[in-house]
Amino acid sequence: MAGRLTGRTAVVTGGSAGIGQEIARRLASEGADIAVADLDPADETRELVAATGRRFLGEKVDVSDEAAVQEFAARVGAELGGADILVNNAAVVLLADIDQVTYEDWRRTFAVNVDGPFLASRAFLPQLKESKAGRIINITSSSYWTPPPPFVSYVAAKGALNGLTSVLSANLAAHGITVNGVAAGLVRTAAAVANTDEAFFEHAVRGQDIKRVQLPADVSGVVAFLASDDAAFITGQLVVADGGSTRR
Repeated sequence: MAGRLTGRTAVVTGGSAGIGQEIARRLASEGADIAVADLDPADETRELVAATGRRFLGEKVDVSDEAAVQEFAARVGAELGGADILVNNAAVVLLADIDQVTYEDWRRTFAVNVDGPFLASRAFLPQLKESKAGRIINITSSSYWTPPPPFVSYVAAKGALNGLTSVLSANLAAHGITVNGVAAGLVRTAAAVANTDEAFFEHAVRGQDIKRVQLPADVSGVVAFLASDDAAFITGQLVVADGGSTRR
């Protein structure tokens, strides 16, 4: 049976692991071919996509490198026929207060979390304009509204990404492209586990209405919906998927 995204191609940045990998798997299960840009090898994601019978392209790409992003977009066009869906998921998470974060770290956080989505959106724009169902979906964070103390650069960058989401939706609506964001809470991924402790997850759960740890699938389902025709009249929105911790 054909899925909601059959015949479309989805680009997922930061798709080698964690939330990005689950997004790639879910979109493939809905029928989309997948292209992943990541600094780390995406072999495991390739296998997950192959299990669905969809095509896969994986490239080592620094999303803050304009030339590299442009080259990746050209390859997606040549090998997969162009992108219909762009999921800007790649991110840097830095745990540091204002008196601990260096300017270099601050700039790197913004380069990946804000410049990356800008560069990818611009590079894939010609392809998205050609699509009959162009979608840009930015993975942001509900920490923008309830910021934990040691995430100064991360929260600021996600706030900028929220603004980019809003203005792009207005810029691109005339081309039939919708632009939305998914604001996730604290998601249990290998990277999150390595950089925090169980007490941090327990604290997050206590602040949620849904009393369990958020998983990558709680994000990928929302992304699949926004990528589909079911969400064709939704644009400029930040869909908060955080178990009710912000209730926005």
